Amino acid sequence: MNKKTISIAIDGPVGAGKGTLAIALAKKLNALYVYTGAMYRELALACLREKIDINNEEEVLKILNKIYIELKNTDYGVRAFLDGKEVSDEIFKPHVSKMVPIVAAFPKVRREMVLRQQKTAKDAMRKGKNVVMEGRDIATDVLHDADIKIYLTADTGVRTQRRLKQLEERGIKTSFNEVLKDIEERDRQDKERSASPLRIVEDAVVIDTTNDTVGQTVDKVIEKLKEKNLILKG
Repeated sequence: MNKKTISIAIDGPVGAGKGTLAIALAKKLNALYVYTGAMYRELALACLREKIDINNEEEVLKILNKIYIELKNTDYGVRAFLDGKEVSDEIFKPHVSKMVPIVAAFPKVRREMVLRQQKTAKDAMRKGKNVVMEGRDIATDVLHDADIKIYLTADTGVRTQRRLKQLEERGIKTSFNEVLKDIEERDRQDKERSASPLRIVEDAVVIDTTNDTVGQTVDKVIEKLKEKNLILKG
């Protein structure tokens, strides 16, 4: 490598392949993988458990400031822990998923989350570790000075099928039409929210993963890294 550390920001809508790409890149580059979406999911779960008014920004912020969110990279993927207890599957249950866009839209909540995510990245890079972070506001707010910014997209039907498979693997039963409806609504919410809306930054590399395998998408990013002289060619 030509640089001591590399930071990669990956944004995009539900089911575009952000997590799959990020995990593969993290393994290839020996990087820390940060799944920011899990942090909002854990917050939504905590709010539901506390039975607060999830539409009240101040109440949600209080919950965020009292809980301990932890993500661990393991051989079995990223595991999510809330106050020391694993919640990796629970945060993907439908009743939690429906609340995520609500808590994620609050400006104060997003500011606090961004600070935590930036600290995680800085701490890792200070220790000489590469960082791959994915979400919906990584290039715009969290790692706006990332070495490379990736925006993934894909056909809505393909994204729906991917998310349906993910849910089925977690033992969550649903239908294609239900997932499609949820994805279309989440896309609308992500793009229209006032705080850190999902958008493509000017210097992002846009990759359509509709017809790509994971390996093909990884190869495209690696080529871009080589073009920028961030990793050695050959």
